[in-house]
Formats: sequence, structure tokens, C-alpha cells
Amino acid sequence: MFEMKRGYYRGLYLVAALYDLILGLCFLFFWKPLMEMFDIPIPSNPAYLSASAMFIFLFGVLLFLIFLKPKGSFRMVIYSVCMKIGYAAVVLYYLVTRGADFVEWPFLVFAAVDMVFAVLFIESLRFVRD
Repeated sequence: MFEMKRGYYRGLYLVAALYDLILGLCFLFFWKPLMEMFDIPIPSNPAYLSASAMFIFLFGVLLFLIFLKPKGSFRMVIYSVCMKIGYAAVVLYYLVTRGADFVEWPFLVFAAVDMVFAVLFIESLRFVRD
């Protein structure tokens, strides 16, 4: 049973790592075509997009480190849960206060995916303890 759970959690963190690594790199290097493809207005200064994309990429690195050694990664998983819920909370805040027209649909999808990951990460906390 332990080995089966270990494989499941390693797979979970590998998928999460790849998701954030790829998403971060795509928005870092291909932000303009992505924004055009999703019909999102292109900002006058895209520096904040690049910074956000780099943070997403680096978060993917953290998730990859958890994948490599899930046992003993309790604090990193707590941080990961906070990151995922934090992003979803920001999107929800703007959705509630500014309306659905203010939040572009891809960001709603990213927020939903992050909430699924957050729930799965919370569920993994028993396993990743030392």
C-alpha cells in the first residue's frame, strides 16, 4: 500500500511540476501570441507578465523537488498549497468585485486547476511528513 501511495504522490507532483514549468515557460517566451490567441488585451508594459511567468516556472522547480523526494517535503507542500490557493483567491476576488467580464476565461481555468492541485496537495500532507 505504501509503495502504491508513494507512486501516486510522486506522479501528482510530477504532473503539477510539468504543468507549472510549461505554463511558466510558455508565458515567459510566448506571452504575446498566447495573449492574442486567448483574445486578452496586451498590456503596455509586459514586464509584470514576465515576472509572473518566471515565478510560475520557479514554482514548477519547487514541485519537481517535491516529486524527487516527497517524504520530508512537508513544508514545501504547505508553501505549494498556499501558492495554489493564493492564485485562485486573487482570481476569485476580481471575479466577485469586478465581474466575469473583467477576468479572462483562461485565468479562471488556471484558478480551477490550481484549486484541484491544492486539494490534492492537502490530501498528500499525511504522506510527505518525515
